[in-house]
Amino acid sequence: MNKKKLGRGLGELLGDALDDTGRVMEIAVRDISPNPWQPRRDFPKESLTALAESIKENGLIQPVVVRQKKNGTYELAAGERRWRAAKLAGLETIPAVTQDYDDRSMAEMALVENLQREDLNPVDEGLAYQKLMDDYGLTQEDISRKVGKSRPYVANMVRLLGLPEEVKDFLSKGQLTAGQARPLLGLGSDAEKVQLARRIVKEGLSARRVEEIIRQGRESKKKDNPPPAETFMKAVEEKLGLSVGSKVRIRIGKGKNAHKGTISISFSNDEEFQRIADILNQNHKSR
Repeated sequence: MNKKKLGRGLGELLGDALDDTGRVMEIAVRDISPNPWQPRRDFPKESLTALAESIKENGLIQPVVVRQKKNGTYELAAGERRWRAAKLAGLETIPAVTQDYDDRSMAEMALVENLQREDLNPVDEGLAYQKLMDDYGLTQEDISRKVGKSRPYVANMVRLLGLPEEVKDFLSKGQLTAGQARPLLGLGSDAEKVQLARRIVKEGLSARRVEEIIRQGRESKKKDNPPPAETFMKAVEEKLGLSVGSKVRIRIGKGKNAHKGTISISFSNDEEFQRIADILNQNHKSR
């Protein structure tokens, strides 16, 4: 048996469906319905029209794969784009191979087929992964093996689903790439994510530049909003400075030395030093 190689993942799901044993049959186009687990929500008209013209000229070379329903009609497992183009070309029948797939195999088939075309948008891809996990209990590791992607890649695509709707719309339309959008997940509010996403689209910022902008923003916030301990220490420095009439600096250690530190008082001449010394001596004597 000489199987046609369809790439990692899809060949395993198809089994011997597309072999050379002559099991291809003609099925009425009207008797076939789309795969209900189809992750792709957008089929560009221009692309379908071009494929339809090719089908008119050369016929449909590769058959679609279907499963038969209880009412005698068929449901697509793989080849929806070809089926849509065949309808557009006016074909009454289409070459097809029937297979006895369960629902999980149908979902996996539709996902892997689209991934191997490499033009499935990030949102549809993430939704497909999420559906496999929610409906069929697959783990991210399971999915990574089936689609030939790394587990972190699968995890990141699912995480993109947590972005605001406007940002996901940019992803669906191809105005944002997954690489550009991923850093947005680290921002605190949806408003910040949308604002930066709009800037990325407008200015064509690279993923690296987006990461730089977010990092710079975090550093700026740290300066504008110091942690509570730092704020408290600043207040103590100011209070001591008022007491001695000079600038006071407090330095606290870290880790094991967190309860140790130094207090330094600045002076600019001998007279100022003597004044500060007198204040400290006076405070000492008054105890």
